[in-house]
Amino acid sequence: MTGFQKTLDRPALSPRRWLKFFYPYRRLRFTREGWIFSILALSIGLIAVNTGHNLFYLVFGLLLGMVIVSGLLSERVLRGIAVTRHLPPEVTARIPFATVLEVRNAHERKISYSLTIRDSGDFFPPRTLGYIPCLRPGESRAFHYLAQADRRGSYRLGPTQLVTRFPFGLFEKTRIVPYFQSLVVFPGQRPTPAIRSLVSGRKQIGNRKWRWGDEIMGLRPAGTEDDHRMIHWRTSARQGQLMVKEFVEEIEQPRPLFFDNRGREGEDFEAAVEVAATLVRELVGLGVPVSFSTWEEHVGAGAGESHLEASLRLLALISPSPACNTQGFEKWQKEVVREGGGIYLHGAAVTPASLPPCQVVRV
Repeated sequence: MTGFQKTLDRPALSPRRWLKFFYPYRRLRFTREGWIFSILALSIGLIAVNTGHNLFYLVFGLLLGMVIVSGLLSERVLRGIAVTRHLPPEVTARIPFATVLEVRNAHERKISYSLTIRDSGDFFPPRTLGYIPCLRPGESRAFHYLAQADRRGSYRLGPTQLVTRFPFGLFEKTRIVPYFQSLVVFPGQRPTPAIRSLVSGRKQIGNRKWRWGDEIMGLRPAGTEDDHRMIHWRTSARQGQLMVKEFVEEIEQPRPLFFDNRGREGEDFEAAVEVAATLVRELVGLGVPVSFSTWEEHVGAGAGESHLEASLRLLALISPSPACNTQGFEKWQKEVVREGGGIYLHGAAVTPASLPPCQVVRV
């Protein structure tokens, strides 16, 4: 490393520090009073040049001094303001969701005056959230608002704008805070008659089997490894030997669900995605373990909130597939054979010849 590079790496001479000091995200707009003030100042300046009177030069200098003071004070007001945005854990298309934007004065001694807060995103233009007349050191204010995304997919919230007209109201200075947050919008609800009939027949949705549980299935002779707490003493006295209780529990096996995501971009494909998301929500809501697959992707069996979120996230970011990669379809085939059934959500494409015996639902 050369001596010049070592000099630039010093904290006081670091280019990043100077770039941060001269923050480029600024916007300046004249107010109506600002236009009047500027025209008046220029007029006095022209009069001073033409007449040569010192009084006009003095007044012109005072007016320019007000402009400089206005710029310095407004910059001081905007600096040191930290912004934090809080989003809900799940966002669904066409359903408004609540967002909280918190503004905090991180400076130890400086007071910020006359702040207007604006927020924006990919799916809505900048909107004014509120006005703060005074924000003391360490003080924070929270602004609540509703937003709505009309389609599924990945979006981005930001930037946030801090606007002030302090101190004289001549100029409106805006500090653009590049605070961006990624947001995945899940597909909306689209219940269909086929989905309603499928969900209403819950006994036909999931397969059942027996395992050790709470319900007594029968009695059998006790072995050396059996727990004596499970001995049925009345029957043992009648039979003349120790008899233990056998317990069973009825459980539902996972239901493999496959969504045929072949096709073209358009409203038909979006409708099919929403139908698939609706079916996943309904089945998980009923407590049925579901494994969800597409041609390329596969989400293992589960019935909790984390499994539902993983399946909906996959549907939120899904796109039409040429079905060149059949990894997800092959895993679904194996689960259908193992579990003895499954659900195939049939889209606009032709049904594959290797489709195992399952329940076909057209979306």
